[in-house]
Amino acid sequence: MLPPSKYQIAKFLILSFVIVYALYFKSHMPVTLVLILEILLLIKLLPVRQFIEGKIISRYPQYSSLNVWVRRIILFAVYVLLYTVLKFIIVNVIMMAMLHIPVEEQIYDFINRTQG
Repeated sequence: MLPPSKYQIAKFLILSFVIVYALYFKSHMPVTLVLILEILLLIKLLPVRQFIEGKIISRYPQYSSLNVWVRRIILFAVYVLLYTVLKFIIVNVIMMAMLHIPVEEQIYDFINRTQG
């Protein structure tokens, strides 16, 4: 398992800045949707899958002999867990508790704007 290169990290940071600036600050998309896109970008650009699978194999060697669909379901569960933790930390703790940003109202306003 190779660590991410400087090029991969730079590409991730630049595209993250573009996503956050364009979607959150310019088009006022809810933070949770921007966070989902950030996680997808993280999965796509950095070797997250190899890192997670390496950690799983180090603890459970029989993981490599499982069916490919079972391995994908396990990775999906880890991604959902990662999203839940990041959403809780970023949205609930930082934005709502510390910065007092009304995130839930922004989500409902965005849904109402896009539906009608």
